[in-house]
Amino acid sequence: MTEVPENVDLNWIARTLVAMRRDTQSLRDDVSVLAAILRRVDNNQAAFREELRALYELHRDLRARIETIEGDQ
Repeated sequence: MTEVPENVDLNWIARTLVAMRRDTQSLRDDVSVLAAILRRVDNNQAAFREELRALYELHRDLRARIETIEGDQ
């Protein structure tokens, strides 16, 4: 933070408040972007889990079919 000058006036206070407001808005925007990225990662993880579950079921069904064929011989 900048040093407080000897002769603080309303202009200095206004400039400081505007700068703080701009910094706060920038931080708010950054947090919004971060939240959107996190939601996307979470959705990707959920989709990956569903794909993995589908592959597991496919493998299980294929294995059952092979065991049935091998059992017939």
